[in-house]
Amino acid sequence: MKERLKKIFIPIFLSVICGSICGRLLFSIYEERAVDVLSSNAVYMLVDSTYNDYDSMKASSLSNYVYYEDSGKYNAVIGITKNKDNIKKIEKVYNKELETKEYLLSDKEIISKIKDYDKIIEKSTSNEEIKGVVLEMLELYKERDDVKMAKIS
Repeated sequence: MKERLKKIFIPIFLSVICGSICGRLLFSIYEERAVDVLSSNAVYMLVDSTYNDYDSMKASSLSNYVYYEDSGKYNAVIGITKNKDNIKKIEKVYNKELETKEYLLSDKEIISKIKDYDKIIEKSTSNEEIKGVVLEMLELYKERDDVKMAKIS
């Protein structure tokens, strides 16, 4: 009876060990790739104000913004960037503290253009030039009504 149990138990035990080793290896490979993909698609939305309804947002004194609805509230975005260092530059241009929200963006074309605009902002020292680039980024986002984003924070 003991011999029979050994013949059954040993192959099962070895199979479980081999399976767990293979599972950990595959998980670590895909985990690294997922982190790389997620971080490369993250963008920062610089929110100026949040409104309870659409009409009060439209009645505000803001100009040159895009908006999105989140949990029944309307958020007015005045800047989009992938570079955390550019957030301070954009806040300096607008002379106000902006709320930063992180989103995942799936559109590779827009991500590429935002990276290009970010490079210009990095090198720029003129507030007017930075503001012009930020407005171009917003226009890029406005032109596309099919952009999908997922909230990270």
